[in-house]
Amino acid sequence: MKLKKVVKNLASLRLAVLVIVLLAIIAAVGTIYEAKYDAQMAQKLVYRSSYMYVVMGLLIVNLIAVMVDRWPWKTKHISFVLAHIGIIILLLGSYMTQKLGVDGNLALTMGGANQYVSVDGTELAIFASFDGKGLTPLYQRTVDFLINPPQKEKIVFGREPDQIEVIDYYHYAIQQSEILQSDKPNDGPALRIQLQNSRVNMSQWLKLEPGKDTSVSNLGPAKVVLTLLPYKYEGGNVLVLTPDGERWKYFVFTQSRGGLTGKGKVQEGDQISLGWMELKMTLLRSYTRAREILTYEKRNTPTQQTRSAVKIRYQGDEYWIGLNSVVKLFTSEKMYYISFAQRRIDLGFPIKLQKFNIGRYQGTMRASSYESEVLVPDLGEQKISMNEPLKYKGFTFYQASFEQDEMGKPTMSILSVNYDPGRWIKYFGSLGIVLGVIMLFYFRGLGRSTKSVGIPPITSVPKREVLNELKN
Repeated sequence: MKLKKVVKNLASLRLAVLVIVLLAIIAAVGTIYEAKYDAQMAQKLVYRSSYMYVVMGLLIVNLIAVMVDRWPWKTKHISFVLAHIGIIILLLGSYMTQKLGVDGNLALTMGGANQYVSVDGTELAIFASFDGKGLTPLYQRTVDFLINPPQKEKIVFGREPDQIEVIDYYHYAIQQSEILQSDKPNDGPALRIQLQNSRVNMSQWLKLEPGKDTSVSNLGPAKVVLTLLPYKYEGGNVLVLTPDGERWKYFVFTQSRGGLTGKGKVQEGDQISLGWMELKMTLLRSYTRAREILTYEKRNTPTQQTRSAVKIRYQGDEYWIGLNSVVKLFTSEKMYYISFAQRRIDLGFPIKLQKFNIGRYQGTMRASSYESEVLVPDLGEQKISMNEPLKYKGFTFYQASFEQDEMGKPTMSILSVNYDPGRWIKYFGSLGIVLGVIMLFYFRGLGRSTKSVGIPPITSVPKREVLNELKN
């Protein structure tokens, strides 16, 4: 009797109404979060929260209790049993998709291959180099600093004096950069130049990263090269700068003349004529050793410029690492390479971008269509367009977007990758719901037709009328 009473309470209409109200509240809160922040914030804090899982669990319990309360089932119960079972199967399929499915992006550079899909979530990884060449993985962990910030769950790697500690996190932040003079022997030189003519006036920092001997900056029709090595000219308009104590050697190469057209030395405040496009170069600032300081300013809501960032502490100094970027830390014996990036999943096979085609609206640079010609193992060359996805080994590849340079030339194709192990379970659950609804209307119609054509019992006919009929 106690068990039956428990089932009655779990199958009650009051619990069903409570579940519906709670779902409505969660959906409303999620909509507000998505409008104010973004879909990722709504997913993590609302739709995939413990509150949502509890409410969905109550819904499944209520559905099961209703079916148990009707036992033993009769023919007229088939419709609601099918619908209830269908809802439960649909929810289980959705949960399987969420936990085991893949929904991310695959970035392919022109002529390049990739087999790693960027998915929701972030990873913190630490590598070390002892010879300046190969990297040895030391630490890798999936992190969710939005749910578990560093102040709540400390992440510390190594021991003093090489201890690396994560100390802060901004979910929305704007990057700010500053080049400062440094006294660290591993830091490279840097200089700030100004290029100007009657139509152009721009300034640019050029810096050699630790361990690098050349840095190239493409500035539209010209190229500026900062290098420690002899430069080999391969065409184009090029300005080459090489440190020489407190001064800088410069070499000017001109495409129309096929090579070197000027050279000399400059120091801070000097100006030289480059000889092409009437451009003049002014050396604004020069450092023998320099360090780029990255900081992040916290924001409460996202914009196109915001990104997530973490702050780490190493040997008393603090460093910021933006999402999908790295920081290098040097000691006398080794180099640490610390990465904070989106979580990646290995497809198990590479996809190579052979060619990228863009169709544009007549008279404009706007893309009307675009497609990727890719090379896939076992399939050979395949096309992936906006309306024609590629299916291979359970994965579905959609043409999502692309990136291009300032001249409108495509540089990267972005494919959306989907793997849904719960798809057929969700289809089966949806079929159960549809059949249940159809049968519900069928049984209701059958009940009405039976009542409308039924023959009244003989006892309802007056006896005198019956006798008269028999005499006739």
